[in-house]
Order: sequence, then structure tokens, then C-alpha cells
Amino acid sequence: MRFLSVPLILFAALMSARAASADPAPFDLAGPTLRVTVTHQGVTLPIAKVPQLGPGDTIAVRADLPPDQSARYLLVAAFLRGSTNPPPDKWFHKSETWKKKARDGLTLTVPADAQQVVLFLAPETGGDFPTLRNAVQGRPGAFVRAAQDLAQASLDRSRLDAYLAAIRKAAPGDPDRLARITPLLARSLQVRINHDCLARMPSLQAACLLQNQESLVLNDGHSNAITDAVAGPGADLALQLSATPQGGLGYYSPYIAAIRDIIGIFSSIHTAKYQYIPALATLEGDAMKLVLNAPPSFHNPKSVLVTALPIVAPVHIPPLQIPGEAPSLCMQAPRPVVPMTGAPLIYSTQYAHDLSLRVRLPDGRTADLPATPDAEAGGLVIDAGAALPSGVDGPLDATVHGMWGFQPFDGPTVRLQSAGAGRWRLEPGEEPSAGGTVLLRGGAASCVTAVTARFGSAAPVAAHWRKSGPDAIAVTLPEGDAKGGALTLQLSAPSAAEPEKLVLAAPRASARLDVSLIARNVRQTDAATPIAIHLGSDTEIPGGATLTLSLRADKGARFTGQEAVEVVAASGGAPARLTPSSGLTIVDDRIVVATIRPARLLGPSAFGAIKVRVVRDGAASDWLPAGTLVRLPALRALQCPADPAAATCTLTGDGLFLIDALATTAGFDHAIAVPAGFPGQTIDVPRPIDGNLYLRLHDAPDVINRLAAEPASGPASVSSAPPPNLPGAAQKVDPN
Repeated sequence: MRFLSVPLILFAALMSARAASADPAPFDLAGPTLRVTVTHQGVTLPIAKVPQLGPGDTIAVRADLPPDQSARYLLVAAFLRGSTNPPPDKWFHKSETWKKKARDGLTLTVPADAQQVVLFLAPETGGDFPTLRNAVQGRPGAFVRAAQDLAQASLDRSRLDAYLAAIRKAAPGDPDRLARITPLLARSLQVRINHDCLARMPSLQAACLLQNQESLVLNDGHSNAITDAVAGPGADLALQLSATPQGGLGYYSPYIAAIRDIIGIFSSIHTAKYQYIPALATLEGDAMKLVLNAPPSFHNPKSVLVTALPIVAPVHIPPLQIPGEAPSLCMQAPRPVVPMTGAPLIYSTQYAHDLSLRVRLPDGRTADLPATPDAEAGGLVIDAGAALPSGVDGPLDATVHGMWGFQPFDGPTVRLQSAGAGRWRLEPGEEPSAGGTVLLRGGAASCVTAVTARFGSAAPVAAHWRKSGPDAIAVTLPEGDAKGGALTLQLSAPSAAEPEKLVLAAPRASARLDVSLIARNVRQTDAATPIAIHLGSDTEIPGGATLTLSLRADKGARFTGQEAVEVVAASGGAPARLTPSSGLTIVDDRIVVATIRPARLLGPSAFGAIKVRVVRDGAASDWLPAGTLVRLPALRALQCPADPAAATCTLTGDGLFLIDALATTAGFDHAIAVPAGFPGQTIDVPRPIDGNLYLRLHDAPDVINRLAAEPASGPASVSSAPPPNLPGAAQKVDPN
């Protein structure tokens, strides 16, 4: 059974009485520095590399005060063992920092039953040590909760600091940098970004992205697990309080919620002699640099700075995950990246250290390639050229390996490929045509950096290409002069490898088909889910829907019955084809109708903008936009407490990771973001205000959709003319 401590009850009441109160002051005042190391089973690490403590660990802590420090500070360390179990006197230790014998600070051994460690820096007064000890022993629950929230807020602050540092980094020669890296920063560090900022001029983007800083931090399951292991969810409880109508209806981020919780607790134990000031810890090596949100006072009530060390609990290994399919990396690439999510603290702290990509060599040995977390790159940057024996060729399996504090761990596995000549070949059955697309197979797709094409002795031109698998790429051939001779493709590789040339037969000359899209219809044919998602734009195409397109031959062109329709999605892959025997209906010599089932034709991982074109005997039309393919979660239930004052409900379903964010209004005020790659089947959401929730989908984050709480009565159907950017639009009505 969990108890709600008296200070938190007081805090909840305080929030109820001050519904419109302002956010707490930001932590932007530099405080003193503590030097801390931890020794575990004979191995010593600086505090920045220690996520959790264990019984028997030795802690060395001292105050690193300037030589001219005039105010005398007493350093006190206290071990805690639960909100209802006051610690004994022997669990309190003091260091009179102004004395020579205190230069080495304190050496502490973590007791077997301890759960937390709190550090105090108090101005010297008569009876200061007994006063602090009595305060902790008299109200242990307040300090247990405060220690937990301080630890949580410090971890959240580390993510915020990492995000702000990346946004503020100067890049005068790269105006598109922020638009490129901001989505990766958001995914890596689990922070909320304002996508509207990226639509502004590059010179204005940074200032926009830095607004409302304390509200940017999102809930992070791993860092919560680190601090919740002992006393139950502290920041989560504070967030629940802040999500009440009296507390601001979920406006506050977990970071702000924890800070408000701390301030409420410390306000409740304020005395005439002492006031307690929370201090967040910024860790760098053995330095704990304290950051304050209020200036200390040396007059009564004197300020006691309070900070916390990591909790005493079993180690929580970071749940590292690769978003999407496991990538293949090129050995010769200068900076291959293993995309990584699941544990933002690997980017914002030094808890994960000595990271490497452990490669299994053909002879059974292993080689470690150094890996560096890089939030801007969205993963671990690998030094692929180091530690591999000469002559080693791919493909090779490799596993992320490292240390989490004192504990070794293994992460996901990827494959290493090697660039090599003579591997690429034209896929059997492919016939190159100028302006057409061909599939090449056999080489290392991860090692291709560029493709150029040359007809005969003409100058080479860049060719558009994309990966179509670990060993396949799709190349769109340039129009060119097919009569100029054979077509030569050159596939460039990283600088450490030679480019490969592939000579194809002389392609047939291309002819242009003049085709326009005149009507479209989207029909959802899958069985309806209990909770329907009403799409906010006619351009959205659910993956389980049937897309019907009417295409017209223009400018004297005629269809002959030998045509095919190619379909591609922005997510990649080779074009899929519809033919008169499969999905394509020739109505007459001017009209064809294409029936597309995106999930079946393009696969369950396809998403994004869909384009189509008509091809015939080497001739092709322009690519025509047909809409945006979106994958929908299957939502089963929205359960809300009977109490109408409860601010949150529980949404249950499959594929919740396909939701980008939810809000209670169509204006998306105070939106709640779904963590990237969220694997669960239930998630807390705001209580609907008008019977509806509004959501953005991962595959179309710019469109606001509506979620109706009532069960769906049948298949949804959206019928419309093409959107304004589709030429030749004409209304088509779905008779169903």
C-alpha cells in the first residue's frame, strides 16, 4: 500500500487554492560545487557515471568551495530508509568545510537498508547539525519525496540542457541545420518541439524553439524507473496533481511538476531558523555543480541547500531500441550512425560510458568499434575505421555494448556491410529506359553515397536513387539522349572505397505520356474499431483503405491496354505496379481506373506521400500526387473515471506509437505527445471536453484528426475531388 505524505496533501491543497499561480522560478543561479566519487567492488567512478548506488558502496564527497569563501558551510550527508521509518543517528555525517581537517570531506559506506542519500549545505550556526538531523528524523517522508523529486528533476534538466545546447550551437554556414536536426533531437531526448518554428526563416527558428523551455521536457519511462524504484512514482504523482483542474489541467511538464512538488514540500517544513532551497545537480566528471532557483539567505531564516545523490536500488539497464528496421552500416563510412531510442539519458548524461559496437569477426574473435551518443545524429556515431583487422569483409553482425554505471550491458544488433567492386547487377527482368526506374541488387546499399549516369561519351549527370533493401537500390534513370550509346552507372562509395561502374545496354528512348488525375475516392474497407478516428483531411489515406484513382489521357494520347500504373510512397521501396490483370481497369482509350490497396501493395511499413504514374513501352507520365498514406492505431476503449473532476482517462489499443500527440481542442492547446516508438497498449490521455479528442498521426503530423468516444457504427468512407494541388480535379461521389 502506498501512502500520500502529509506535505503532498498540503501541496495539493496549496495548488487548489492557487490555480492560476505562475510557474516556479527557473533554476538559473549557480550554486556551490561538490566533488563526489563512488567505489563499487573495487572500481571507482566519478558521480557523473553513476546512475544508482548499491549497499556497501563507498561514497567520497567534499565541498569544492573557493579559497576566499567567507560564509562557513556545514556539509551534512543523511541516509534515508523510507517515509515511515526515521533514520538512526549513525546515518548522519557532517563535515565542517572551513576546517583544514575537512578538506578531504566525507567518506561514507551505504548501509544495507538505505534507500536514498540527501546532502545538505547549511550555514554554520549554533546547533546546526542536531537541528538538521531532528528535521529529517521528524519528517522523513518529506525528505524521501524531496530526494526523489530532486533526482528526477535533475535528470529531466539534463535532457533540457542537452536540447538547449544543440539549438544554441552556432552554424553560420548551414542555414538548414535546425530543420534537419530538430526532429532527431526531439526523438533522442524526448522533448516537445513546436513544428511551426521550422516554417519560419532560418534566422528566427532558434529563438522560437527556445520558448517555454521548462515545458519542453516529456515523460521518460526509463529515467522515471531510475528514481521511482524506491519510494514509488514521485514526479508521476506530482504530474497527476498538476493534471487536476485545480493544478492547471496538465499544462505542466513532468519537469515543472517535480519542481512544484519540491517547492510545496519545502514550504511545508519552513521554520523560523531554516528555509530549505532545492538544488539541482549538473554532473560533469566528479563535479556536482548545484543550480538554484532562489538566492540563498544568510539571515534568519537561513537557507539550507538540499540536493540528492542517486537512489540505492537495483540497476535499471537502458532499454535501447532501434526505431524501425535494424539498419545496415557501411564499414568504410566515416561516421555511420546506429539510430537509437528508448533511453534519452544516454544522450544527456555520462551514465552510459565506454560504449562500442562489438563486431563478431569470421574467426570467432570480436572487435570493439568506439561508439559516441549524438542526439543531433539521432543515435550512436561509430568509429568504423578503428579496431577492425585489415582485409575483413562484410557482412558482419555487431551488437551495441557498454557500461551503465558499474554494470555491463548489451543493446541491439546491426549488420556491417563492406563496399566492394563487381557486386552490383541489374535485377533479372529489368529493362532500362530513359526516365524509367531500374532495380540494382547484390552490393551494399549502405555504402552507396551517390549515383551518376552517362549515355555513351556524354557528360555524367546525377541520378535519383533510394535504398530498396540491404542489398538493393532503385535508380531513376535520367531522360538523356538514349541514342548516345550505352548507359553507364557509377555508384559512389565512401572515400575509403573505389566507386563501381556498371555498364547497361543502351536504353530505349523515352516518350512522354500526357496523363492527368481527374478523380479519387478513399474507402475504408477494414472492420471498424470500437473507437473511430475521423480524418481531418481528404488527402489522408488509411493503410487499410482502398484508394481508387481515375486517370485520363490528354493532348491526343490514347490508352492501348498495354499500360501499367506505378505507385510509390515517400517512405521508400521500389515502385509497385498495377496492370490490367491486377488492379488496373481500362475503361476506354481515354480513361483508366486504378484500384490501390496500399497496405497490401506497398507493405505495412509504407507511409507518407503517395505518387502514381502511367508507363507503357518505355514511355512514362509525370508523377502525380495522390495523397498521404497514414497508418492508424486500432483503438479499443477510452475509459474515464466516474468523477467528472478527474482530468485524465485511459486510452487502450494497438499501435499507439502511430499517434504523434493528443489534445482536448482542435487548436491543440496543451497537447500531450506520445513517446516515440511507444510499445504499450494503454496510455493516459486528457479527459475529453466536448466528447472528442484530437490527435495528430505520426505519418501526417501537420493534420489534426478527431477521435470520437462513441463506438463506430460501420466502415468510414471519405469521398472527394483531388485536393487543390492535384491537377484536373473533378468531384466523384461514392454511391456507398
